Amino acid sequence: MINIKRLVIISASCYRNCLSRLTTDEKLREAFSAFGQLLEAKVVVDRASGRSKGFAFVTYASIEDAEQARKDMNAKFLDGWVIFVDPAKPREPRPPPQPESQPSETGFRVNKTIGWCG
Repeated sequence: MINIKRLVIISASCYRNCLSRLTTDEKLREAFSAFGQLLEAKVVVDRASGRSKGFAFVTYASIEDAEQARKDMNAKFLDGWVIFVDPAKPREPRPPPQPESQPSETGFRVNKTIGWCG
């Protein structure tokens, strides 16, 4: 079975989606350093578990280097997974945080996701 993963590139930054959970920053840097001056290679990890979320960003000094990496690494194997490289997209703004609900007179508060909690 072939596992398919997805990666991406924004201006001089590339986004890689669906990486193997075994891919580290160092392995990513090693795989993509051949295409130009690599400024950063970062696998995104879950804060709680410390495990890879399955995608990464690679930033080059120039757009030309990033495009070359996209062409040469797209649909190639990395750590046993087929990866896809695309331009990274700018991060979308998040909505402002909602104020926490206050406990009612009974000491319970409403949790809109689950229902009542105490």
